[in-house]
Amino acid sequence: MDNEIINKLSKFAFISSLIGAVTLGICPAFGIMGIVIGIVFKIKKVELNYENKHKILQAEVLGILSLALFVADIVLLLIFVAK
Repeated sequence: MDNEIINKLSKFAFISSLIGAVTLGICPAFGIMGIVIGIVFKIKKVELNYENKHKILQAEVLGILSLALFVADIVLLLIFVAK
């Protein structure tokens, strides 16, 4: 793969997951996009440099955080709607 495309996808994964975490998981698609890009890179066995590996790792962590916040949002919604 082209290094420029890998750099852009790594940056996109990080920014997408960051948006998902900053919005407190309201839209889980942002976190999922960040996680999926890392998974696709692993399946395709793409050679990543240190910077891209770091961005993908951060994207996976923030994506998981975003999904956890989404679950917390749903739980809070159910609690407050029940009252």
